Amino acid sequence: MFEVTNANLHISLGALVIGGLASTALSGIVAMQTVLYFRLFEKDRMVLKLMVALIAFLDLVHTCLVWAADFQYFVDSFGDKNITDHVFWSAGLTIALTAITTICVHLFFSYRLIKLSKNYFITIPMVLLAFCRLTSALATSAELIRLGSFFEFYTHYRWLFTLGLVLSTALDVMITTSLCTYLRKSRRGGSGRLDHILDSMTLYTVENGMITCVATVLSLVFWLVIPHALIYLGLHFAISKLYANSFLASMNARKLLRAHNSTSASNSGSGRHGFPVMFSNRFSTRPRGDVETVDLTGTKLQITVDKTVDYVADDGLPLPSPSNISDDAKI
Repeated sequence: MFEVTNANLHISLGALVIGGLASTALSGIVAMQTVLYFRLFEKDRMVLKLMVALIAFLDLVHTCLVWAADFQYFVDSFGDKNITDHVFWSAGLTIALTAITTICVHLFFSYRLIKLSKNYFITIPMVLLAFCRLTSALATSAELIRLGSFFEFYTHYRWLFTLGLVLSTALDVMITTSLCTYLRKSRRGGSGRLDHILDSMTLYTVENGMITCVATVLSLVFWLVIPHALIYLGLHFAISKLYANSFLASMNARKLLRAHNSTSASNSGSGRHGFPVMFSNRFSTRPRGDVETVDLTGTKLQITVDKTVDYVADDGLPLPSPSNISDDAKI
């Protein structure tokens, strides 16, 4: 068994309480984004609504498990110096819930990549790796609960948890790199609004993938370097929330993009980039003038070179009048 010192005990318990607080705060953002989604996108397809509802439900259950684990460590086991080596069932299940949320998000972005690239030789291996990551995490959760000791798990099955974190990091890098590559290929090589929009999408994709990747790498590093402290577990509490927020942010950004692109059209000549463009599902447009089209994830990006454009959004929210729109872009 690892030698438990006062310093290690304070670090471990401190990491658990800070991880629980951060996890709860991020869960509040997930709840806010979920409510916002259902208010803004009432006409979305049912499969997308079910996906959002599933992510929100998994996040809520995960938060309950995090606080159940903290209660067991801080209240039920008060005064036990060796408690940081014990694995409660609630702490073990948080790893499984994180894996389920992670695979949902990875599959969602893999589907977007398929629609964008039409290249199954790239996306199919990613899907297989996502299921391997899920299997590894479920096995980790089961063994931790069965053994009931972090030391015993680290001695015999530490490769399982390591494999899950490595696969999660690799998938983040692969998906982000692939999306950015195909977005860059769609550029026209000029300074028009289409290239500005694609540049913004690329930047947004990198930022989205970087947040989850950094959190996962940090958890992996602490797991390998100081396994006797539970810093890696505190970080792991927040990973699920970061994936959920990444997914919901990409869904809700569609509304912000439409409003922003409408109001910032007059600024296109000043070199200011539009808000990162995400992929919408169904839109009805009636453009006037010549139109350039690029296929992004199965929908059409239409940019008018005339001075006005008429269109109807599928979500029923009011849009600026055509007289106020110049060189507008819409996904």
